[in-house]
Amino acid sequence: MANSSNKPFRILVLTDTMPWGHRSIARAIYGHLRRVSTEHNWEAHYTEVKAETGAIPELYSLVTRYAPETYSLAFRLSAQKITNKVLSDVSLGALANIKSVVNLIAPDLIISTYYLHTHCLARWKNSEGRPFKLWTVVSDPWTVSLATYVPNGADLHLVYDEVGEQFGLDVGLAPSQILKTGWWVREEMYQQYDRAAAKKALGIEEGRPVVFVGGGSLGNSAIPRAIPMLLDSKRPLCAIFNSGTDKTAHLLVEEYAKTYRRSRKKYKPVQLINLGWIDNMAEVLAACDIVLGKAGPNFMMDCIAQRKPFVAITHVAGNEDGNLDLIRERGLGWVREKPEELRDFLNAYLERPQAYNEKFKDTIAQEAERNQRSLPLIAERISVLQASWPR
Repeated sequence: MANSSNKPFRILVLTDTMPWGHRSIARAIYGHLRRVSTEHNWEAHYTEVKAETGAIPELYSLVTRYAPETYSLAFRLSAQKITNKVLSDVSLGALANIKSVVNLIAPDLIISTYYLHTHCLARWKNSEGRPFKLWTVVSDPWTVSLATYVPNGADLHLVYDEVGEQFGLDVGLAPSQILKTGWWVREEMYQQYDRAAAKKALGIEEGRPVVFVGGGSLGNSAIPRAIPMLLDSKRPLCAIFNSGTDKTAHLLVEEYAKTYRRSRKKYKPVQLINLGWIDNMAEVLAACDIVLGKAGPNFMMDCIAQRKPFVAITHVAGNEDGNLDLIRERGLGWVREKPEELRDFLNAYLERPQAYNEKFKDTIAQEAERNQRSLPLIAERISVLQASWPR
């Protein structure tokens, strides 16, 4: 429902500056709100504010990229109430910059996709009686952390499904403080590209199953580990590698590719395409049949939006354990993290690629359609808030 007042309802989507899932979610939400803003009389803003947490983001990136199996202890610590208090205190390091942004824009509603910024905003709002409404995004689907809930400050928690909803109720949220939406995928990821044209744009040779290997925005050391298994194929195959911001992984894949090309003077059954950061992810995925990758929720759901089955070859221990359960229980693909399991899977896949490509077609489509409703659900809830907003 459009606002009867001439003054637009101001919305600020706020996130951190790191190239991880929080930013992807923020861009998804902001992109939709901006697209529909005219019909609702909204003024949508997007801002990234660096969290002042010292070397923690870099350490997190290193651990999750090169030793993701060691992160389980840190995740267990995050479930402790004392840790939650410490993180809330740490969040205040960004308060000055957040205040500057908020005072400049004067939003009626702030949607924070980074939990530390939510803690910071909640403490500022409570201490000074700031008038804005504060919504936060719980950015993990099935392995959620206490730190991502702010019962005494956030007016609404956006959660993926009933798992996040029940966790919120267990930590003291009222039902009115929770909105189940599905996952927040950028709308462009649902765009349907002509498969033949997408393959031609990448120079993919005909008659080859196309396997995409990626680790999300940050990249992951498991990407290069998959190369020898793929290059060992005697059957025609195209492998596309996406290393994100991980330059080490990109260079390693490149060295493997050079060695493979030199060693095969004549017939090369495997065509290898080595990409770094990808700006046109949906178009690239349109050319592919199946995805191998780190089971981060944003990367995984991007692939599902393009209706591609997902094979988890690694995950961040603790933080992403639930994503493996999600893959299995929702019928989104397979979990093959051990080298021998992955080797056997690839051999079986290349014998019957079409059967594997089709196996989870219906359940993947259901998940994609569920998630595609997430952004309109947020817009609907904003309209309800807007209708009751004092003018």
